Amino acid sequence: MDIFKIIGVGIVGAVCALVLKHSQSQYAVLATLATGVVILIVTLQSLGNVLVSFREIVDRTGVDDGLFATLLKIVGVGYLTEYSASMCADMDCASIGKKIAFGGKIAIFLMALPIVKSLVEIVLVLI
Repeated sequence: MDIFKIIGVGIVGAVCALVLKHSQSQYAVLATLATGVVILIVTLQSLGNVLVSFREIVDRTGVDDGLFATLLKIVGVGYLTEYSASMCADMDCASIGKKIAFGGKIAIFLMALPIVKSLVEIVLVLI
């Protein structure tokens, strides 16, 4: 991941939002959102390599593909929830962001149940 690109886009976006906030405040939110979207795109482009590495680990260890997929979904929901909540905070809607974070926590809890069940089954077999 090219962190310098992310930092550069972030700083340019923050300066644009700050300038627009004083001259045309209705566009400052759009500048903030656009900056966030560009940072997200740059970040997601480098995510492919990480997924390939995780796939290699799963293939070597023999972990069930369903558990691996669930784990990736949980991580994805966590990141997307945090990102969405912070975007809401950037738009002065922190209360909506908190509700998004709460919903994300519930979704993660529900998605983690199959993993917990698998762990309990493994422990019962070992006993």
